[in-house]
Amino acid sequence: MAEKRNPTRVEKTSEEIIRFIISNKMLPGNQLPTEEEFLTWFEVSRGTLREAVKLLVARNILEIRQGAGTFISHKKGIPEDPLGLNFIYDDHRLALDMLEVRLMFEPHTAELAAVNATSQQRKEIAESPQNIESLIRRGEPYADADCRFHQMIAEASGNRVIGQLMYILHSSVSKNIEITLDTLRDKNTVFYHHKIARAINDGNVISAHWFMATHLNLLREFVIDKMEADGLETNKRHNPS
Repeated sequence: MAEKRNPTRVEKTSEEIIRFIISNKMLPGNQLPTEEEFLTWFEVSRGTLREAVKLLVARNILEIRQGAGTFISHKKGIPEDPLGLNFIYDDHRLALDMLEVRLMFEPHTAELAAVNATSQQRKEIAESPQNIESLIRRGEPYADADCRFHQMIAEASGNRVIGQLMYILHSSVSKNIEITLDTLRDKNTVFYHHKIARAINDGNVISAHWFMATHLNLLREFVIDKMEADGLETNKRHNPS
């Protein structure tokens, strides 16, 4: 049995920062105290503190914004590929599998958001589709904004586990955009994002569920059609929602 090593000074300092975050119930997007304040509290060298912060950045717990400071990351400490999806090489089948997983819970998540979202969350969700549409109209990448839209709905559901799961499935959004060759951005992404946001903002549970299910099912059917056109076998015509 290998002997357990003692944590380094940098590791101990990183754990102190985590304890500070937890004890103060800080949330993603919140700004940490200044470097000078931490130096006073922890009584460590500047180099040790900076290395500890770098360690937490690498673990997706913190993010550094140049000129602004250090903030709690929206990635919430979740690794970039916790499910090992990078090692599943069939992109079409993976996209289809991920859509089916999302269909199992995202329509219900939209329902919960329609009921539980705060006024601020409703406002942010309502503004998101217009931001995505503006990026599309300017020909700029919009995958991150698309991901954020679905993440906001997950967070607004009031279920913290769903919020974590949606972050893990973020890569599904980019993969869907890539596989559909972005051809669904107007008839699906723009159209249904507005519908979903409006339903949640209005507290309309049935419409929130239906528009989310339709949005994801259209993506799913497109992927199936493309797989069949490319001669790839699929028996997934059944609607899982």
